[in-house]
Amino acid sequence: MMENKIRCEVKNCIYHTKQDHCTASCIEVGNKNACKCGETVCNTFELNDKAVKG
Repeated sequence: MMENKIRCEVKNCIYHTKQDHCTASCIEVGNKNACKCGETVCNTFELNDKAVKG
């Protein structure tokens, strides 16, 4: 089995691991009109049950 090499620091996502990796089988990155890194979003994000809500 090939290891996923997607790095992610979003601790409130169900796909996040303590090693800061994404465990989703595939990801979708959105905002097709993005011109800067900060304008992109991970559309695969799902809030986990241990989320730190601000």
